Amino acid sequence: MPRDERHFDQLLKLLQLERDAEARRLAEERATLSLGELESRGLVLLDLESKEESVGLGGRAVITFVRGDGRPLPASFSSGDLVSVSPRKAEVDFAPSGLVVRATRQQVQVAFDKPPPPWIQEGRLRLDKAANQVTYERIRSAVLKVKGYEHGTVRQRREVLLGRAEPRFERPADFTPTRPLNPEQRDAVAMALAAQDFFLVHGPPGTGKSTVLAEVAFHLAAGGKRLLCTAASNAAVDHLLELCLDQGLSAVRVGHPGRVMPHLQEHTLDLQVEEHPDRILARELFDEAFELLGYARRQRSQGRSRARFSNAREAQGEAKRLMDEARKLERKAVNTVLERSQVVCATCASLDGHVLAGESFDVALLDEATQATEPTALVAFTKAPTVILAGDPQQLSATVLSIQAQAQGLGVSLFERLLEEHGPAVKRLLKEQYRMNQVLMEFPSKQTYGDQLRAHPSVAHRLLELGLEAPPLLFLDTAGKGFDETKAPGTESLRNEGEAGLIIARARALLAAGLPAGELAIISPYRAQAAFIREQLGELEQLEIDTIDAFQGREKDAVLVSLVRSNVDQALGFLTDLRRINVAITRARRHLFVVADSATISAHPYFAALVEYAQAVGGYRSAWEWTG
Repeated sequence: MPRDERHFDQLLKLLQLERDAEARRLAEERATLSLGELESRGLVLLDLESKEESVGLGGRAVITFVRGDGRPLPASFSSGDLVSVSPRKAEVDFAPSGLVVRATRQQVQVAFDKPPPPWIQEGRLRLDKAANQVTYERIRSAVLKVKGYEHGTVRQRREVLLGRAEPRFERPADFTPTRPLNPEQRDAVAMALAAQDFFLVHGPPGTGKSTVLAEVAFHLAAGGKRLLCTAASNAAVDHLLELCLDQGLSAVRVGHPGRVMPHLQEHTLDLQVEEHPDRILARELFDEAFELLGYARRQRSQGRSRARFSNAREAQGEAKRLMDEARKLERKAVNTVLERSQVVCATCASLDGHVLAGESFDVALLDEATQATEPTALVAFTKAPTVILAGDPQQLSATVLSIQAQAQGLGVSLFERLLEEHGPAVKRLLKEQYRMNQVLMEFPSKQTYGDQLRAHPSVAHRLLELGLEAPPLLFLDTAGKGFDETKAPGTESLRNEGEAGLIIARARALLAAGLPAGELAIISPYRAQAAFIREQLGELEQLEIDTIDAFQGREKDAVLVSLVRSNVDQALGFLTDLRRINVAITRARRHLFVVADSATISAHPYFAALVEYAQAVGGYRSAWEWTG
């Protein structure tokens, strides 16, 4: 149903609710929880010491922090987190902030844009995760900008987004693909290249959405189009960058290098600009300017004579002139790098930052579009007249903290809304999947994708051949074992130690049989369960153990899933979000091992169907009889 301009006002209202909810939650946690509880929830790291300082990541200061007592760090901080550092006990006027570059169980590295104060090298310290309010302001600005598209060519953009004008397409032209494409992929590429306003690529797990995006990027760039690749998350943008580089395109990654995967950092704007002659000259001018400012301070501090004040003013004036010239040279270097790149890759939140504020593009590719809120996705429409949105509305949506905002629709992605308002003609569903054994594929295909998926012959019958029982699907039923769920100490999250024991035993058996640790993952809907299992298998650093949410977009040969819920009330909590479960059961290529209490989960028809399907394909086992 068409909407009017009040739709944008509603989005702004929901965005503010979400902003307030995040600030309120952070304030409440810091006010009510002990330091130990804050650390257990992953909001703070305590008793750290700076181990070493280095220069890297575009000239930034990088500090490595470790525990003073040598104990391992809780696995709660990750690359890209915004953090502030302060003394463990003393008060300071200013706590510098930086970005986590790398975090392990032994140390965490943080990059600072400016050299941190001297006290950072002294005594015990703490790192606190910080909320980034700049993102909200940029997204709010984008919504207001789209709302104001009232005249000229941009009006069409707004009318299409409101459902008051039909999206336009040129006649699809023939193209020569750079790789083999199945019929749905070829059709999706052709339609994306023909789109003038927007187009939707619906990619269920393993169906080659990345292949389609890479092909679209190649042909757009070959046609002389200036291309923007964007997504809500840094990981998704890094993936787009890799796709473009693999296609031989010249691409630059905009954003803090600390938020970029290490092997891609050489492609960041910061590091490319560092080598530009104009940037090298700018650094020299900055050094000279800082020397002059130091001279001016010394002149003032050494006396009050007219000559000294005159010298100080003259030095300050010259320093300002040098800095202005240096900034112009830096901007020139940035513009040169951006202009010579066929593709610019950046998160949605970075698109309205100072680097790209004045930039525009012919086409934008928005990946993982169903994981972005509508206000976030709208940022892409402020940078390009044509946007190709790719995603899967049957997988996880954007995380919304505000219950009120969620109830009023903030969790509905722009992808979903455009599909609802413009109909199936604006979308192509990719149907052939290249990840899962056919047995693993059939259940999600029937339950979630209208029984439309098919397995490519190369994957349809592949198995995990290790000499132990490992059918494609193995459902281990703990009903009656007394493996009740419990609340993890210091958190609201749940864990199930009985299920964890079965998962741990299965992991060790698979590894002992020869499965590489890098091809095994353990996932759970509950953070506390993942953390508990990680503690028990801490010596296996290559083994990935995480929440379902953190594993979206990933795949492994074998995936072990612990659903945790086991209670007499048959309460399932957010297990009833079937998109989350769809993600969990579509990560494995060859072997999916699910541990759950059928007496609890079968209260929901989806899980009852899963148990029945496991029985039908010979993959059901009772924990009472299980010896594997």
